[in-house]
Amino acid sequence: MEELQRAIENVTYFSKKFPKEELELIGANRDEAIPYLREAVKKAVKEKENLDENYNLHLYGIFLLAQFQDREFFPTLMELASLPEDTLDYLIGDVITEDLGSILYNTYNGEIDLLKQAVMDKKGSDFARSQVLDVMGQLYMDQTLGKQELQDFLREIVYKEESIGDYIYTTIAEMICRCHFTDMLAEVRRLYLDGMVDEYAIGGYDDSVDYMFTYGKKERRFCKSPIDTVKTLRGWAMFEKSSQESVVDEEEDDDDRLDRKLAGIFDEFGGGAGKTEQRKSVKIGRNDPCPCGSGKKYKQCCLKKSQLLEEGVESKQEQEKWLSSYPVMDAERVEGRVYLEDLYSSESIELDKLLYLALNHRVIPIWNREPEQIVAKRMRRYLTDAYRKFLEIVEREHIQNFSEYDNKYSIHYLCVEWFSELIDLLKEDDRENVLKDVRETCKKMGTV
Repeated sequence: MEELQRAIENVTYFSKKFPKEELELIGANRDEAIPYLREAVKKAVKEKENLDENYNLHLYGIFLLAQFQDREFFPTLMELASLPEDTLDYLIGDVITEDLGSILYNTYNGEIDLLKQAVMDKKGSDFARSQVLDVMGQLYMDQTLGKQELQDFLREIVYKEESIGDYIYTTIAEMICRCHFTDMLAEVRRLYLDGMVDEYAIGGYDDSVDYMFTYGKKERRFCKSPIDTVKTLRGWAMFEKSSQESVVDEEEDDDDRLDRKLAGIFDEFGGGAGKTEQRKSVKIGRNDPCPCGSGKKYKQCCLKKSQLLEEGVESKQEQEKWLSSYPVMDAERVEGRVYLEDLYSSESIELDKLLYLALNHRVIPIWNREPEQIVAKRMRRYLTDAYRKFLEIVEREHIQNFSEYDNKYSIHYLCVEWFSELIDLLKEDDRENVLKDVRETCKKMGTV
C-alpha cells in the first residue's frame, strides 16, 4: 500500500520523465488505486481553471479509470466532458480530440441520456460533443444502442430549427455514412444544402455517397478499446525520451525512412513535386515505341489517347480508372448490407456515372495537370451525354420538375448542380447547338 501511495505521489505533479514504472504499478492495483484517481478527477472538475497548472493526477486518472473500465464513475467523467471549451482545454488539452471518446466509451454505464444531453448542450466544447457522438456511434456498432434510437436522435438534431454548433453537423454527416444509414441520405443532403458540413474535413456530398455505399473488409471503429495507459501516453511530446525509447522510435521510423527512399526514387524519375529542372522535350515518331511502356507503337497507343483527349473523349480504361472509387456491389453479396443497386435503377446509375466522371474531383499530380480547355471539353462531353439520357427518362416517366427527378433518380449530384455547370460550359463552346434546348428544359422544370 505504501508503494502504491508513493507511486501516486510521484505522478500527482508534472515531471518531464515519463512515469512508466509508477503507472504500471497503479495499473496493477486497480481496487486500491480507484479511490485516489476518482478524487483527483473530482478535484479538477471542482477547481476548474483554479487547478494548479502542474497538477497532473487527474489527467493520468481519466486514462487509468478508463483502463479499469470504472463504470460507476461515468457520470463524473461526463460532467468533466461537458465543461466549457476553455475550461476543458485547460484541464485535459489535446485529450479532447484524441482520446476523450475512448475514455467515455470504456466507462459507459448505460446512461444514454447523459450522452444525449452532452451533445445537445451548446455550452460544452464542440470537439468534446463530437467525441460523445462517436461514443454513441460505437455503441450502435456494438449493438448496445439500437439503430432506431440513434437515428431518431440524429434526425432531431438535423431538423432542429436552432443550430447546436457547426462542428456537430459535420460529425453527424460522417457518422451517418460510416454507419451506412442509407435511409438517411436525405438528412445528409439537407446538411450539405444548408451549408452545415465542413467539406474540407469530409469532402463534398458526392464523397459522402461513396463513403455510404463502400464497405471495407473490416469496418472502422469510432472509439479505440480497450485503453492501455502506458502505451497511450508514453509518446506524448511533454515527456523527455530515454535512450531506450529513442531506439524504439528509430525502429518505428523504418517505415518513414522507406517512404522517403521511395519518394527519392520517384523524384529521380521526374515525379518529385519539388523538382524544378524541366524535362527535355523529345519528339516521338508515330512508329516509335510508345513512351508509356505498353510495348505498342506510339500511333497505336498514346497518340490515339491524345487525339481523343483533344475531342473531350476518354478511353474505357481511363473511365474505369476514374470510376474506381464509385460504389460497387461486392463480388459476393453480404447479408445486411445495402448497395447502390438496391436503391437505384441501372439506368440512373449509368447516368450518374457520367456525372461522376465529369464532376468528381480528380487527384492529379501538379506536374501532370491537364490544360483547362481539355478538362472543359471532357466535362462538356460527359454532361451533354448525361443530359440526353436525362431527357429520355423525363419524357418516358412524364416527370414534371427537377425535384421529382431528384427524389427518384439523382444519386451523387442534384439536377441544379450539374445543369448549372453544363450551361456555363456551353456558353464557352456550343458546337453541338444544345444550349438553347438545355435552357428551355431548365425553364420548364426548374430554375438554374
